[in-house]
Amino acid sequence: MSGIDIISDTTGQAIVESIKALGTKLSEGRVIYGVHINSADSNPKTRVRYLADAVGMTPASMNFTSGTFDYGSWANAFFMPKPCMLKTNGQVDYYLNENDFAKKIDGSASDVANVDYDGNAMIEWGNGTDIIWWKIEPDKGNANSASLYVANYQADKDFKNLNFIDINGNEKAHFYTPIYNGSLDGNNKLRSISGQTVIKSKTASQEMAYARANGTGYEIEQYVDRLLINILLIIMGKSTETQDVFGRGMSENAGDESLLLKTGTMNGKGLFWGENAGKAGVKVFGMENYYGNQWRRTAGLILANGIAKVKLSPSTKDGSSATNYNTDGTGYIEIPNSTPSGTSGGYIRNMLYTALGMFPTVITGSSSTYYPDGCWFNIAIIAFALFGGDLNVGRPCGAFSVHLSNVAGSAGWTVGASLSYK
Repeated sequence: MSGIDIISDTTGQAIVESIKALGTKLSEGRVIYGVHINSADSNPKTRVRYLADAVGMTPASMNFTSGTFDYGSWANAFFMPKPCMLKTNGQVDYYLNENDFAKKIDGSASDVANVDYDGNAMIEWGNGTDIIWWKIEPDKGNANSASLYVANYQADKDFKNLNFIDINGNEKAHFYTPIYNGSLDGNNKLRSISGQTVIKSKTASQEMAYARANGTGYEIEQYVDRLLINILLIIMGKSTETQDVFGRGMSENAGDESLLLKTGTMNGKGLFWGENAGKAGVKVFGMENYYGNQWRRTAGLILANGIAKVKLSPSTKDGSSATNYNTDGTGYIEIPNSTPSGTSGGYIRNMLYTALGMFPTVITGSSSTYYPDGCWFNIAIIAFALFGGDLNVGRPCGAFSVHLSNVAGSAGWTVGASLSYK
């Protein structure tokens, strides 16, 4: 009919169902936050565009002049974690004051610096009602561009909850990452305790054994957690340059072992803190020195003779065939077209995005473009991933900075490991 669009019964029903779904989403507090990363844009900020419920939100950033963190629109986001003291049996003893980890949430003294405490200072993810689902959706025809999403529900079948899956394949309400760089106690346990000298000069096998000595469910840091945290940092900061948004870390110091920060130097800095001189550490989501200070050995990512192999759960629920993590990638999932090229030690230009992660493949960027973090690689060995950079890496330090040129048996003072629990 002229001037009038006729809606069929089928189309009309679809519209009604869409309205109902939207109403259900709003009434249940369901949210999806997303970003799109445009590989053709070299500017770390303008290449990131907000999607879904993130549209219109204000990015977070560190105010380096005032020394305070501006959460923008993200202070009360469902994914924001909580610092706590976690007993070795996996039970939370109590929560910590977010602005002073030396205190419990009720203001009394905490055990963060008590090496005799039967547990560790950890960050709890999952708010008790919602777990965090994530999805990586590469652009069709261009896997260097992608949309990244997090949600508090499984918005579609491609959203994953693997961070919350334990070694037996069971979904848990929480998972835990370390507040502090790892330290080694007198019982050969890897700990997350304030006031300690960081672990150093140990192999991957030793570090994994020290972590597992805490009990079932404990491991060194896991790639699946680094992946989720990095997605959240991109979303919060609306940038692929974490140093400019969150701080420089300890990246601009001399290569001097004595300068390594002890744990707990940022107990009074809140969940996020940083500075732009590269001299005093950085804190994101309550985790000290997420990059800088030491390289952080991370289970779940192997570069085996130039092929990235990944494991996103200690269980086999991720599609891998290996139960728990190992040092050579046996039973891990191979990522096609993942061989890095360019200059080892250079800056990341392109990430290969897949449903299972983000993998640096073209290392020809710069300190101010694309992903201004470094990637070191050796395609002739089986390399165990190190993340973040150490205290004299300089500008290549950052959340995406990755070292894929050391075998699991390598050891040195610039490399450490920290605790995780599922």
